[in-house]
Amino acid sequence: MFQLPHFSSWAALHPGLSHFPIALLLLVPALVLAGLLAPGRRQGLMEVSVWVLALGTVFIYLSAASGDAAKEIASQAPDVVKAIAAHEDLGSAARAVFTVLAILLAGLVYGPRMIKKTLAPKVFVALAVGFLVLCAAAALVLLNAAHSGGILVHHLGVHAKLD
Repeated sequence: MFQLPHFSSWAALHPGLSHFPIALLLLVPALVLAGLLAPGRRQGLMEVSVWVLALGTVFIYLSAASGDAAKEIASQAPDVVKAIAAHEDLGSAARAVFTVLAILLAGLVYGPRMIKKTLAPKVFVALAVGFLVLCAAAALVLLNAAHSGGILVHHLGVHAKLD
């Protein structure tokens, strides 16, 4: 019989809520690059990029909220507290960076339409390439946040309680 998994708390959702935005946000540069390489499909791919980035960013906020709950029930051992603080700082940085990136990409894709203007193709490509450079830096922040979460789980044994 099909049954939804049982989670006893919001904190227990943190691992799942954390992996989802990582996958989505690392997909965005590939979608933007595909849009740049396929001019005939550019608008559609860029719009998909905006929505994937927006969804990934929303899930970063949900991940942070569940992480705050998980922090409250985690071990208070000094090394765990220090590792959680580092993870939280990196997660907060990733959340801020991807929020800004979402606004920038939405502005690039939908801004000209809103003001009834068209960007010259070369200008659009230059701005999109600049966005990709920012994405590379943001990906490093995101991957460092993910790695610090991995340290908590795999080196320090911090796990969500599912009971």
